[in-house]
Amino acid sequence: MEFRQLECFVRTADFGSTCRAAESLHTSQSSVSKHISALERELEITLFVRTNRGVRLTPDGHELYDHARRILQNARMMQTMSGKKRHQKFRIACYASAMISRLFCDYYMTLPQGEYKGIFLEGTVEEIIDYVHNDITEIGIVFLPENKHKYFERLLAGKNLDFVEISRHDLCIYASEKSPLYNKSIVHFSELENIRFIQRVDGFFSVENNLGGYGQDLFADVQINKVITTNSDNQLIETILNTDLCNIGIRLINSNYRKYAIKDIPIAGCNGCLSLGYIRRNKSTMSPEVGNFLKRIVENLCAVQHGQRRGHKHNQHSFL
Repeated sequence: MEFRQLECFVRTADFGSTCRAAESLHTSQSSVSKHISALERELEITLFVRTNRGVRLTPDGHELYDHARRILQNARMMQTMSGKKRHQKFRIACYASAMISRLFCDYYMTLPQGEYKGIFLEGTVEEIIDYVHNDITEIGIVFLPENKHKYFERLLAGKNLDFVEISRHDLCIYASEKSPLYNKSIVHFSELENIRFIQRVDGFFSVENNLGGYGQDLFADVQINKVITTNSDNQLIETILNTDLCNIGIRLINSNYRKYAIKDIPIAGCNGCLSLGYIRRNKSTMSPEVGNFLKRIVENLCAVQHGQRRGHKHNQHSFL
């Protein structure tokens, strides 16, 4: 199978004509037809139905078309690499967090311009594990319920990964002034059954799937009324701002990054029940850029959180 054969095949499928495909490839119609015939013989399938108006793909042709187009696209991408300036990459995966996203932007702007390419991917814990395992990102920032640590560590060991805990954080409710919880300084479990929630995409490690392990099992009999599930940070924020729906999540805030009028309200009995940390490949050497970014998280988010807890001061107008 030759690259030119695939090129003739894809162009003919796009135009529905060997004549127009030949014109676009600056060659003859007979040459295009020859390449397509050779490809059909090699694969032992018929790719086109010939009609008076041109050609159209057969079912086998449709299946091959998707594969062939991807091969050609990848080949063109590889060709563009020739002579290109090599950039260092700053690669992070993270659970959806507006705070950490903001820190990523601020830190990226401190790096020498033109020398780095940033990669920032969001996902569930399971997706983040795959990102790091497949070396798509250097680390993956996650938060975990304390009752899932042992299972999590076994899961990572099977993929040659480690988890490094950065700090412990509170479980909290995120609510806007449209919510009946907004004016509270602390929320008790019994108050949650009458509240509607928007939560992120379900996963084994998601907050709502592990409520029974929080607050000395005080959540065990509480039924969370989750009416919207989303993987969109924008949808989450817009829903909290414009409805009475709330969100249960990790309390990781810095009032200096105020952007949305969304309040974080601690849940009684859930102090320090969530571990914030990062996944890395075993025995891997962390790049200075990622190491400095983690320091920023500690200084700007974790230290602020712990300082508030020690002083028993809960920010009444914190922001996601």
